[in-house]
Amino acid sequence: MEVKLFTKSLKPKLNFWMQPIGVPHGVLEAEINLWLASKPDIEIKKITQTQSGGSWMPATVVVTVWYQ
Repeated sequence: MEVKLFTKSLKPKLNFWMQPIGVPHGVLEAEINLWLASKPDIEIKKITQTQSGGSWMPATVVVTVWYQ
């Protein structure tokens, strides 16, 4: 069994008044889809997602894929 980790820091962009205006969505998803497309013969065993950070630090998302 092998493991592939994908990470993304969810640091929001700020407007002129330092208010969050959003996070670019789809970047991590596109990276995972590209990796999966390059490995058509693997068998996915398990996928998990975790998130850390938040209040004072930007949140970080980690997607873990176990495969054979």
